[in-house]
Formats: sequence, C-alpha cells, structure tokens
Amino acid sequence: MTIYYMTILYICIHELIHGNSSSISFCKPTTTKMMPGGLSETKSATPEIQKIVDEVKPQLEKKSNEKYDHFEAVKYRTQVVAGTMYFIKVHTGGDQYVHLKVFRPLPYTNDPMELSAYQTGKTKDDELTYF
Repeated sequence: MTIYYMTILYICIHELIHGNSSSISFCKPTTTKMMPGGLSETKSATPEIQKIVDEVKPQLEKKSNEKYDHFEAVKYRTQVVAGTMYFIKVHTGGDQYVHLKVFRPLPYTNDPMELSAYQTGKTKDDELTYF
C-alpha cells in the first residue's frame, strides 16, 4: 500500500513540476490563489452557501431581534482557519442586505456552525470585507 501512495505522490509532483496536463484531477494545480489565513476572492453564492445561510438564519433572528421573510445568499468569501470562516452577503428584501460571518468548525469536532458576527444596514454595492 505504501508503494501505491508513493507512486501517486511521485506522479503528482512530476506533473506539477513539469507542467504536464494531468488526467488525474487531484494532480492538477489550482488556479485560485489565496494566502493562508487571508480572505478568498468574492464569489457568487452557491446552493451550499444558501444551506449555510438557512442554517444560521435562526441565530441571526434571535441576535438581531428581527424576522426575515426573504433571506437569499448573494456573494461570499472564505477564510481558512481551524475550520472555515464564511463572509456572506445576504439579500433580505428590497434594497436591504446583511453581512454574515459564519464559522464552520473542522468536521471531526462535530460542532455546529456558528454565526460569529453580523452587520445590518448593508447595500447591494457594499464590499464584503473582513469584520
């Protein structure tokens, strides 16, 4: 088994060093550049991000003492820490937006996601930054 893993590692290193296009997907270099601990580029929200937003919505409603009928994830950024921190722009109706800071712990902890912070009174054009 060790020889198998060593062979795969050799193939990946060889292809990455020599720039060969690999048919082995996990040997391909990524095009996203992110400084460890830094924020990723802003991306359009995905169904996975909407699930995160839906999961923390009750936490926001409790903390802000507000109810949100419309709650749609629009954009997001991530930060790799001891887990993942998500910075998410959420459309709450009309021209109103909130920014959420959601922490997803590493899977082995079995801890739930947590709404770490939020910012209300945001607009469509407000940049999604660290807070």
